[in-house]
Amino acid sequence: MSDRNITHGNLDRLPALTKSDGVLPASGDSAQPALELIPSLGELVRSAGLNPYRLTVAFETDGNRHIRIAAKQSIAVSDGHKIATWAVPPLHELFRGSRVPPADIDHYPPEYCPHFFFVENQVLTLSDAMGDRTDQELEEIYSALRRRPDGRSLGVAHDFIWQVAALLLGRHVLSASEFEALLGALVRSTRKWGLRPVSRNYIGYLRNTFGGAHASRVAR
Repeated sequence: MSDRNITHGNLDRLPALTKSDGVLPASGDSAQPALELIPSLGELVRSAGLNPYRLTVAFETDGNRHIRIAAKQSIAVSDGHKIATWAVPPLHELFRGSRVPPADIDHYPPEYCPHFFFVENQVLTLSDAMGDRTDQELEEIYSALRRRPDGRSLGVAHDFIWQVAALLLGRHVLSASEFEALLGALVRSTRKWGLRPVSRNYIGYLRNTFGGAHASRVAR
């Protein structure tokens, strides 16, 4: 690509949190999960001076609905001001713990809402750059990540969402069962909104739901 820009999501609307020794605490809202960074991500945050509460996945774009992910397991991590590259292991190596997800996860329980927001907000950033993704494409991507987290690439949109999933797992302790349940809920959400043969209702729903909480930034 020529004349590339760097695009990243914006989490400025999430509660402002402060750092303490050890585990990074949640805010006064008990539904906000504590940050427990994977060691390699924690070291990157420290060495690059990144704000751990504002981390999103950045990518190159030419402004003509093309984006570039140079290598899936080399993630450009941004806090809205600085960018650093995280060499990430396969997703299955990022699962932590053995917690069982709640049975009502399809209703977005409060303790899981930040995780859903983290993924879906960045899917909107992807759509800002590439055009709204279809319900059918996103259902396929979410389903592939649920069934085979480290399976073959389905294209650049899949690679980006894989990176978002990796960053989520790098920030929070989530078991394999919880990850599968989160992705399963996203699959069912896109399926609910999907109309054959092609529709974009899920992205429209996210835009209406998130409103001003979503914004993309382009660094030139």
